[in-house]
Amino acid sequence: MLYISEFNNNLLDWYQANRRDLPWRRTNDPYKIWLSEVMLQQTQVTTVIPYYNKFITKYPTLDDLAGAPEETLLKDWEGLGYYNRIRNFHAAVNEVKNSYNSKVPENPDDFFSLKGVGPYIGGAVLSIAFNNLAAAVDGNVLRVMSRLNMDYRDTTKQSVQKSIKRDIESKMPLEAGDFNQALMELGATICTPKTPKCIMCPVQAHCEAYINGNVSELPVKKKQKQKAEKYYNVYFIVNDKEEVLLQKQQGTLLKGMYELPKYDVDTSIETIEETLGLSLDHPNIHAGTEKHVFTHQIWYMEGYILYTKDDHEDFIPEKEVDKLPMSKAMRKLYHHFSA
Repeated sequence: MLYISEFNNNLLDWYQANRRDLPWRRTNDPYKIWLSEVMLQQTQVTTVIPYYNKFITKYPTLDDLAGAPEETLLKDWEGLGYYNRIRNFHAAVNEVKNSYNSKVPENPDDFFSLKGVGPYIGGAVLSIAFNNLAAAVDGNVLRVMSRLNMDYRDTTKQSVQKSIKRDIESKMPLEAGDFNQALMELGATICTPKTPKCIMCPVQAHCEAYINGNVSELPVKKKQKQKAEKYYNVYFIVNDKEEVLLQKQQGTLLKGMYELPKYDVDTSIETIEETLGLSLDHPNIHAGTEKHVFTHQIWYMEGYILYTKDDHEDFIPEKEVDKLPMSKAMRKLYHHFSA
């Protein structure tokens, strides 16, 4: 127990003296803490800060965000990626508004029942906002803990992540929120993936990997599957009214976002005409190439300009396009066209 107390005190003292001044650390509002954690999933802090500031200015309360149209939220989220995060968060805050009188539930069972709330989000929000003794285990924490314990288990396995979560909770002090943030801060700033600053580590004396000279070998992660590669032709179809054809996506990856019509590279223009119900000028004008990397796939896109005299309900005036939510991949290609 003395060992655990010393570790906790060293870590918390270091955190209080060295923590970064981040905007979501200046509030006790559970809604804003929750919003920041949703944004920070799989996204760098520097990328998140301007989005977070924009959201809390435009949607200062949970009710403000709950009442916003999904398309507006998707537009505000544009460029942050992983769009299911904002869709799930929108659904969850509406449930909080309707079922919990707009107060983020402090009870773990209630909070974990909300859409999009998994082990990490649940542990982070409950501990930081309510000081619940729950661990928040992200990639930074997995790295820190695997080095501290010289743990060679595969950290991509859920069983290992659950075991590490239990281990953290077994030594969790009453300052649960600060403790979780301290572990994450340590991983983000000191115990980094490459060239960790071990000489500056406040818990160096407790780190088995450092003592044994094995820091660079940890954490162990199984090799990820190679990302699927997809090749598309993307079409900028313009009519005589200076309108461009956009389609609202229905799939799971970018649902609700707008995109230029895209087809597998071997799709003929005749097939495209039939699918869209349009007569198109066949000479293609090449207008740019883009590559975009998603979590599990890579898109390679070749852009072409086509013209039509036809009209269609999906044609949008070019000056209105920037108001619509569009994925970063498609927005980059659209700007090639519009230029």
